[in-house]
Amino acid sequence: MIGIDLNKPILYKHASFRSFRENEYHITRFCLDNVLLLVYDGILRFSEDGVEHEVCAGQYYIQRKNCDQKGLVVSDEPKYLFVHFDAEWTDSKDALAYSGWFDVQWLFELMKRIDTASHQNTSYNELQYLFLKLLLSLRKNPEKNPMAEKMSKYIEENIEKIVSLEDICKAFHYSKNYIIRIFNKEFGISPVQYINEVKLRRAMYLLETTSKPIGEIATECGYADYAYFYKRFIQKLGISPKKWRKHIHTFPFYR
Repeated sequence: MIGIDLNKPILYKHASFRSFRENEYHITRFCLDNVLLLVYDGILRFSEDGVEHEVCAGQYYIQRKNCDQKGLVVSDEPKYLFVHFDAEWTDSKDALAYSGWFDVQWLFELMKRIDTASHQNTSYNELQYLFLKLLLSLRKNPEKNPMAEKMSKYIEENIEKIVSLEDICKAFHYSKNYIIRIFNKEFGISPVQYINEVKLRRAMYLLETTSKPIGEIATECGYADYAYFYKRFIQKLGISPKKWRKHIHTFPFYR
């Protein structure tokens, strides 16, 4: 694992919150410091020695010192905390990986404390302490995106009223592109495909375990148009909902 060696000295330099305007690009520079980026909204895009990177909300990334950084593609109005620091890199399994996910809600108060302290007459020792606490918190964080789990749970619990990707955007206040990236990375399918899978699984469950009319089940699973539900069901299982219900009751081990 390539990342920061937590067993060697780490020196905090300075930190601040930053937000981009619409159509703003990452700065072009040769950076002499390592820079920790913790993005909590939008998408930050930049290249590092010619390699392009995107850092989405809920992700952190450590820009390596002595690299050419350029903003070749416009960013998606990111908001983030950046921290300049000095440290050694390693490929040890104990390293803090150069990129990963973090729980924004869990760490945001600590991020605000670091930003506030960096703009006040705060002792260096306290700033160093807060920064090391932040790094160790990132080290303990799960590699998976916690927002993916929250979104999937929301879909499961509200499937009857979710119609499209826009409903997820409104619920979580994220852009379509960001949500699409989360689902493609964590589940291997698009959000729309995920929603359709949940709807059909719920319909299959209700067909098997209840005697509700098929039209009622379609509505309960979020299908306002019965004809569309019927079409999607046949595409998924190859037979109509009525035939599937009869078959599953006759052959309970059929799936």
